[in-house]
Amino acid sequence: MRELHEDFSKGRFDEMNEYYSKEFQGYLYMPDQDQVELFNWEQIKEGNESAAAHYKGKDIRFIYSGLTIIPQSEIQAAVSYEITHKYKEKVVRALSLEVWRKESDEKWRMLRWYEEKGSVLNQ
Repeated sequence: MRELHEDFSKGRFDEMNEYYSKEFQGYLYMPDQDQVELFNWEQIKEGNESAAAHYKGKDIRFIYSGLTIIPQSEIQAAVSYEITHKYKEKVVRALSLEVWRKESDEKWRMLRWYEEKGSVLNQ
């Protein structure tokens, strides 16, 4: 995931978009907007395309830590981790929770996602 996110700085997002279920539901809290944004399958894919356009050519880093995987069944698992976004002197920390499911084509895809971002910090 770190590498797929960093591909945004190269303008690439297609591979990332292959990992979302068509039943995807996502929730993102952004402190500067003080609201939760909702995403379906089409909206998250469009969001990734926009993120790739925004980050293209920029040296952004994503650091993942605290990965926890909790199997819920043979075909579903909950995943949580902390992600730190670094761009120049700006740092944003977030906590992410995802639910992945093995679909009928035997591929694991993200079914649900919730991310709670912190405010931008300067290093």
